[in-house]
Amino acid sequence: MKDWNKLHFENPVVDLHTHPALKSLLFHRNLGRKKKRWLLAALYKGDFWPFSERITFPMLQKGGVDVMLSTAYILEQGWIDDIKLIKFLFWMFSGIRKKVVDPTYFDGTNGMLDEMESQVENYRKNLAEGDRNVSMAYSVSQLNENMDRGDISIIHSIEGAHSLQHTEAGRTFEEAIMSHPEAIEVELLNNLDHFFNRGVAYLTLAHFYPNQVVSPVFPYPDYGLSHLDWQEALGRWDMNEGLTGVGEKVVEKMLDLGMLIDIAHCTPTARKQVFDIVDHHNKTSCLVSTHTGAFGVNPDMYNLEDWEIKWMADRGCVAGVIFMNYWISPVDSKMGLKCLDQTISHMIKVGGEDFPAIGTDFDGFTDPPEEITNISELPRFTKYMCATNHYSDSVMKKILGGNSMRLLREGWKHEVTNE
Repeated sequence: MKDWNKLHFENPVVDLHTHPALKSLLFHRNLGRKKKRWLLAALYKGDFWPFSERITFPMLQKGGVDVMLSTAYILEQGWIDDIKLIKFLFWMFSGIRKKVVDPTYFDGTNGMLDEMESQVENYRKNLAEGDRNVSMAYSVSQLNENMDRGDISIIHSIEGAHSLQHTEAGRTFEEAIMSHPEAIEVELLNNLDHFFNRGVAYLTLAHFYPNQVVSPVFPYPDYGLSHLDWQEALGRWDMNEGLTGVGEKVVEKMLDLGMLIDIAHCTPTARKQVFDIVDHHNKTSCLVSTHTGAFGVNPDMYNLEDWEIKWMADRGCVAGVIFMNYWISPVDSKMGLKCLDQTISHMIKVGGEDFPAIGTDFDGFTDPPEEITNISELPRFTKYMCATNHYSDSVMKKILGGNSMRLLREGWKHEVTNE
């Protein structure tokens, strides 16, 4: 391997899944700040520390990131009901409830998209000499223009189809019972149109709790069950459930629009249903699993099985490998870089070099590898991967950003119109 530093900083680097807007909205953070981090963020950097600060715009520049998918995620009602720490945060930061809990999921998601756009605008107004410009990209053409100028591109994405739920679908299934099924369907599909027209590149269908579209895998790590009545909690997730009837229509609508479908968090049953719909419509380069691992390395239902990797790779799809110890490590290990290497190596063995990408999930509530606790440290990943001598320069370019850029250019069909 040649110069890993040159390889990292002179080729496109893409992170498919991040949550800086979540933390900035929750804790009133300035993503353009360069000075000392917020005290609660600096106290502890590892594991599931909710106050962690893993992404800012200066960190993106230091980490050599060229494209970041900024993923809007509004906490599901189940989180609020099940996790005492979340309830404590709402008590400690009363303003959070007005932004995140009181609005409908749909309104809250729009608010988080607005938050990222505002952060970008404010940063651009205060650029100092040596700062790299940051720009929103609402289409592939804008992404290409940003790349030509040398700007860091921020692209909207959304995690959880509950974000499509507004007044008819409500926040819970109990609330939706009073609504007519046809009214719920119309609402979800109309709101999907709305987000696509806002420049959202992908929708992650599932997250932690069942929504009107799909069922998720059981979300909590083993060591997180102490915070739950785990026997009761386990009974609320059915791994045999998949897409709902309206969920199938949402997937078909996304294929029609040209909005990438993210299957992360979906049950194996739901993933298979999505694959069948894609094959029925004879589509390619339309699917992604933005933050995942390999079942062949860590046998958890969250991770992609070998047949799924092969199916996706054969159709030009991509998987972002999550920088989270729990999902990528087959044992209770903090050796995250080693497990990232094992996961990517396995994906290439099964699906080929055009399949793996990066999806850190930074600034979600995650436990990152101890060697990389924020995005500014991402060059350590490239340095480690190059040191293994498992990957040629051309393969590393694909992992760092080439595969993600190809998928965006082929699968994301939104175009900005000058009206």
